[in-house]
Amino acid sequence: MGFRDRLSWRPGCFLDGPRHERRHHFRGKSRPGRVLPVRFRAAAHTAWVTAETRNIGVGGAFLATPLVQPVGTAVTLELTLPTSDQVFALPAVVRWAASDGMGVQFVGVDVDVLLELNDYFATLTGA
Repeated sequence: MGFRDRLSWRPGCFLDGPRHERRHHFRGKSRPGRVLPVRFRAAAHTAWVTAETRNIGVGGAFLATPLVQPVGTAVTLELTLPTSDQVFALPAVVRWAASDGMGVQFVGVDVDVLLELNDYFATLTGA
């Protein structure tokens, strides 16, 4: 077994295999200021689902929700930062799932949006 086999790595796929257990224990507590109300919907559904983020960053977030989507599902996440009235629509893909929510990776987000998110997170203590 080679090094890549032990990591369960495949191009374009992160944390979606059976060997991503460490992710269930990584950053178990939410960081200050990174718990935000959001809504999301899967690409195949028209209804918005209310949720709450945990450990959100410019690369993705944990969504606390009882309506967990399957790994690989494309979702759109909408959020408003406490410092702005602007609603951000963030395309994402579910990368891992648990009984209390799911981890999503943001994909194809506009650079200006990423910079604004990064600026907000940089102002938080404990960030």
